[in-house]
Amino acid sequence: MSEICISNLVYGESYTNVFLNFHLKSLIENLASSNPFSRSYYLIFTEQDNIAKIEAHENFQQLKKYLNVHFLKIDGAVNYDQRYALQGLQVQTTAQFALTNNMLLHTACADVYYGPNFFTNACEILDKGYDAVVHQPMRTALESASPHLTGRWALSVDELFEVGFTNPHPIWISGNWDSPYFTKYPYQMIWADETSVCLRGFSISPSIVVAKEWMKTAGGCTDISFMPYLENPYYSNDWSELPMIELCHLFSFYPPFSNKKSNAREVATWAKSHTLPQNFKNLSKYIIYKKTTDEVNPELISRSQVVADEIMSYGDQNA
Repeated sequence: MSEICISNLVYGESYTNVFLNFHLKSLIENLASSNPFSRSYYLIFTEQDNIAKIEAHENFQQLKKYLNVHFLKIDGAVNYDQRYALQGLQVQTTAQFALTNNMLLHTACADVYYGPNFFTNACEILDKGYDAVVHQPMRTALESASPHLTGRWALSVDELFEVGFTNPHPIWISGNWDSPYFTKYPYQMIWADETSVCLRGFSISPSIVVAKEWMKTAGGCTDISFMPYLENPYYSNDWSELPMIELCHLFSFYPPFSNKKSNAREVATWAKSHTLPQNFKNLSKYIIYKKTTDEVNPELISRSQVVADEIMSYGDQNA
């Protein structure tokens, strides 16, 4: 089993608090219960003024028991609008480190919360010869989801699903194909019933990858800069296999919707100018989010496939 280089971009008071109190909490839970690593690294990209706050937190001190932690200082203050440019720096620097030390690569986000055995399961998949694990967290609203995570340790997969399913972020709600207030950002679209969600999207993320030379010059959005160049990725269609949620602030991408219904032709037209042509084929993949005790609803898969096929057919046409 390989070692790993994990990195994170941590900035501003709000994201720093989420990173310390939730992201690190879930990471420590994973490593404490089943740690597949022995000499791996965690790189934190942050402002000089933020380092002391991070170092003083109990979860940071716990993290050092499991990973070698290093800070990479960012000059000046960082704001939300700068995040994509800085993610590019994060990706390229982490890729260089991972290549030099023969490690797997995972560029994390400060608001990601891992479920049980996330890293153990991902490493077991990669050990089978894949060059990436492609998956997608549930997007939840930080403000309503966080109270269900505060003070609680070692949530089960089904408990974490319940947090995500009952506290969806507006960008997920508006991404529902049947919503009358459809998303302005259809990078991902969902189909849902009373107990589960089926997701398809142009944007699906390589969570953990085998580091390659070309990654040293890649951009920060790995769903765009990595996906077309992966040679043998593993597409997980079962969220519970690699459980994670994203604790998004309500202000992120808000408002994400328009007062109109979904339309396959309009989605395809939007995608031609907002994503790569290669990303259209990602719509052929799907991810199911549900409790482990519930059955898969095949209707969600078939309904979404009809829409995906229509969008992809428009994508094949000249713009």
